[in-house]
Amino acid sequence: MKRFKAIACVLCVAMLAGIFAGCSKTTKITTEKFDAACDKLGFDQYDPDDDDAPDMDALEDGFYCVVDEDYIEDNEDSLDSTLQDIGLDDVFEADDIKSFAFAAKCTGLDDFEDIKDVDDIADLEVDGAFALQMSLKDDKCAEDFMDYVEDMLDNVDISAKDLTAKEFYTSKNEGYFRFHIDLAKFGALILENDDIMDMFDEYDIDSDDFEDAIGALTGDIAVSIEISGSEIFIIAGISINSKTETLDSFCKSFGAVSNPKSIPMNEKVCEEIVDNLSDNAGDLFYYIYMAQLYSYSYGG
Repeated sequence: MKRFKAIACVLCVAMLAGIFAGCSKTTKITTEKFDAACDKLGFDQYDPDDDDAPDMDALEDGFYCVVDEDYIEDNEDSLDSTLQDIGLDDVFEADDIKSFAFAAKCTGLDDFEDIKDVDDIADLEVDGAFALQMSLKDDKCAEDFMDYVEDMLDNVDISAKDLTAKEFYTSKNEGYFRFHIDLAKFGALILENDDIMDMFDEYDIDSDDFEDAIGALTGDIAVSIEISGSEIFIIAGISINSKTETLDSFCKSFGAVSNPKSIPMNEKVCEEIVDNLSDNAGDLFYYIYMAQLYSYSYGG
């Protein structure tokens, strides 16, 4: 009987350990594992020291680059300037980065060249994703990094208080921001916004093509920004009138804890985004109106 209780205790501990190990909130992936995943995906490696910047064909096929500590040391001033431009210099400097890697793949971008009118949007079929991994020398940056993420959201009028537990989390050692926009639902919010739709009448612009194009729009925009100890992982994907296959393959290959596409769209936040769009839509409609006048005047 005592032996049975001992075995039961061991099994219970093992089971609990497995449960807690499998319930990690954030993705912890090293540069080496990121590199190996890109190799398995069949992406071409781009060497920032030797190669020209990847072209459109490389993006269609998928490419990645891996940056080591030597490269960071040789380009410290340039990287520090970049960190300053995006506000991350308050969290860490180039000298604090051990290594980082980037990967991207996107199909269908050539279709944008064929857009002449708003109704051409219905013909777009875009599917793409990118991922960024960064290894820091210090594993105590999580709180400062998530403060930076929160400030970044504030700059686009998104309050962390309006986000769900699936969308925003922060602790001493890890944190994340994950967000998903369903383009069909987002398009419906735009069409329901009276301020945007009224501008068509104000500038005497036919709204039928716009309503047809936006009303038929499908796809997703999803992003996840995570930190776990000394590892930062960012993944984002977009699909327009297409399945989000590239983001799905990225999440699987890199071992992402959560595919941000699976998170329900936060309609409250998206309504606020549309309201902010409407506040600035007047300038866009003015330029469209002036372009039409120019076209009529010169027979374009």
